[in-house]
Amino acid sequence: MSRLLPALALVLLAGPAHAQLAIGGQLGDPTGLSLKFGAGPGALALAVGWDLDDSVSAEGHYLLSVRRVQGADVDLFYGPGAFVQSGDDDTNLGVSLGVGLETSLTREIELYGLVSPRLRLVEDTDFDLGGGVGVRLRL
Repeated sequence: MSRLLPALALVLLAGPAHAQLAIGGQLGDPTGLSLKFGAGPGALALAVGWDLDDSVSAEGHYLLSVRRVQGADVDLFYGPGAFVQSGDDDTNLGVSLGVGLETSLTREIELYGLVSPRLRLVEDTDFDLGGGVGVRLRL
C-alpha cells in the first residue's frame, strides 16, 4: 500500500485543467489507467500503471501545444511533465517531456501514441524512455 501512495499523489494533486474528462487505458510504460483533463493546449494527460512484480508508476504531462498535422486528421502534442515509480523498496522521481500523436475515431473515442524521454532525479540520476499507446473515452 505504501508503494501506491506516491503514484496516487501525482494524480490527486494534478487537478483538472478543464471540465472535459477522458478515461481509458494505455499499453506501454506505464501500462494501466489513462486520464485526460481538458482538451487542446492546457490539457493534463495522466497515466497510472502497475507491474506484476508489485511496482506502481504514474506520469503526467501538461500539454503546451496541440497542433493539427497538415493533410491528416491527427494532432501532434507535446508538453513537460513528471513521473514517479515505486517498487522493490525504492521510489524514483523525475521530469519528462511527452510528445505524441492523437486522433479521434468518433466524437467520444480518441486514440493516441506517446513517447516520453525521462530524466530521473531521485533515487539516482539516469535517463529513461517511457510512453505507450492508448484509447480514451471522452465523458
